[in-house]
Parts: sequence; C-alpha cells; structure tokens
Amino acid sequence: MDEIEVIISGISDLLRPSTSHALILEEVCGNESKRRLAMIIGDREATDLRTCMSGYKTPRPLTFDLVASLLLEADVTVNKAVIYDVNDGVFNSYIYCTRPDGSTFKVDSRPTDAFSLSLKMGFPIFVTDEILEKEKIRIVTSDGSGFSMPLNSVGTDMLQMDLEAAVNNEDYERAAMLRDEISRRKGE
Repeated sequence: MDEIEVIISGISDLLRPSTSHALILEEVCGNESKRRLAMIIGDREATDLRTCMSGYKTPRPLTFDLVASLLLEADVTVNKAVIYDVNDGVFNSYIYCTRPDGSTFKVDSRPTDAFSLSLKMGFPIFVTDEILEKEKIRIVTSDGSGFSMPLNSVGTDMLQMDLEAAVNNEDYERAAMLRDEISRRKGE
C-alpha cells in the first residue's frame, strides 16, 4: 500500500450551522496538480492545530507538549504517522515509533492528534494513496473556489443537517440521495 506524504494547507473557518471546520491536507509531492483531502474536525481540534501551527508557546504544557516531552524523555523516536482508513467521516491513523533498543511499535491515533504531535516533533504524516485518491477534494468551479467532498468524508450528523437544508430548499433530488446515504449508514 503506497503512502503519500501530506501537509496541512489550511483550516477553514466554521462550517455553519455546525461548529465543525475543514482541515485541508495537500500531498507534498507527486502530480503537478496536487491532490487535496478535507477532514471535518471539531472546534477544539482546530484550535489545537492552529496553536501548534503558530508556534505559540503556552504558559503551561498542552497535551501534545506533554506527550512530546514523555517520548523524548523515554528516548522514543517517532518515525511517521499514517492515515489508513476512513468510515462514516471518521479518519483513522497510526503513529509509528522506535524504542531505544531498535524495536518498533505503532499506536492508534486520531489524525488531528497525530498532526498536532507532528507539528511539535517534526515527523511526517502520510495517507494511503487509495484513501487520498478515493476521498480527494474535487474542484467543481473553474476558479477553484467551489469543491466537493466524497460523502464518506462527512459524518452522519452533518449529512442530517444537509438533508434538512435540502428539504427546506425544496431540493428533493439531493434530499433523497442524502436520505439514502443516512439509511445505508444506519443499516436500514
């Protein structure tokens, strides 16, 4: 399974009416037009990432500072993190590490935690090529301002809000498609 290195290219403002944000990832190298991936994240995760990205030094250590300090004290090397799966809008990742004796291990992690720790410690983040290709943002306007995301990248709660908006706007074709996707996820 090929792994493609990605970086954070941006974090959106709030996605109304929810308190979610879109974390936009971009492949580091590869195609001339780099693929981008959007992950819907919560307000707290967006704040944590922005704090790490800015390099702001908090008066007391945040969780990621604490974890980074523990790993450094234990002489554990963090090699990389890999986003390997997505289901119902939830992305999964592992952080790969090496102990002082040379043995390796991986730890299950939320991708946002992996990115925050990466920003503190400097290790790369990868996503499998299969997920990047399947879940990539697709540009739908010529100026690049409009884009679409695969339904799998969006949680059921956001689909439900979009369904309500589609019904209110009398966009019944979209409402039917969203209703079917929500039913499929609920196993109905």
